[in-house]
Amino acid sequence: MTEFSYPYGSTKIATEDEFSRMMRWAAPDGVCGSWSGPELRPTANGSGTVTVPPGEAFVRGQKYLNDGDKQLTVPPNSTGATRLDYVVLRNSPAEDRITAEYKPGGTSLPPLVQSWNGVWEIPIGAGKVKPGAAGVQPEDMVDARLFTGWPVAPSLPASRPAPYRDRMICENGVILIGTGTDWRVHDPFADTGWVNLVPNGSNADAWSPSGVSRIRCRDRRAELRLSVRRWASSGLGTADDDGSCVFNLAPQYRPPVEVLGFGYAQVARQTVIAVNVESGGDVRLRALVADLPASRTVQAFLSWFIG
Repeated sequence: MTEFSYPYGSTKIATEDEFSRMMRWAAPDGVCGSWSGPELRPTANGSGTVTVPPGEAFVRGQKYLNDGDKQLTVPPNSTGATRLDYVVLRNSPAEDRITAEYKPGGTSLPPLVQSWNGVWEIPIGAGKVKPGAAGVQPEDMVDARLFTGWPVAPSLPASRPAPYRDRMICENGVILIGTGTDWRVHDPFADTGWVNLVPNGSNADAWSPSGVSRIRCRDRRAELRLSVRRWASSGLGTADDDGSCVFNLAPQYRPPVEVLGFGYAQVARQTVIAVNVESGGDVRLRALVADLPASRTVQAFLSWFIG
């Protein structure tokens, strides 16, 4: 067995692989930003291209910077089925670069290449191209970004860092959370106000917004307003006992035991949809009477105690 340690005066970092091996554990994969910002979030307008806006990211310990809109070509879909595609950041050590790439799939999203010593991809968007189409409609491009971030850092009231949304600092045992404009003391039972939820868009069994889905905590009670549209080409079937996962809630919103409620979807008639909120945070939808076709909207309101 050979042991090797670096960097020291006698064993300096000599290669990019050594740097990457060290930094990949210190700088987690992801976009430098938060879910509320536009950094590197792909957008579509129905044309033959997808736009990746400016932003920064870490991929396998190495830095990516895009300082202008990048246009990615969408290959036409010549098949008779809806095609599910990814937009990825691809780290290619052999080419010494990280690039944003459009990655076509099939009836399911394409697998990400993640080779420990080779190409490494992370998703930033997921889109669908309808049969015979040559572009992605705006509502069919969903956010699939990962995010890097800071650890919880000690701070002094007179010299706090910028309050980036969801960044956390600690002052004499008190946790504060950035709102984007200010710092707020973290109180698990305080009124959080309405927080927008981003539907699951990272796999073929995905959802997109229809209106706005929101959650709020106040007085030890969570309130969930759900409004989502089926995104995948396949519908939600009554035979699916587990249901389809539309959100995974952050820990502060999760119920101590599973919560069951009901929602409705407009098809030919109102279709009843079971809404299960699991203690692990998954919000799952399941059709009870009739299968739910694609592109239909489900709406529901649920409330539960969290402590």
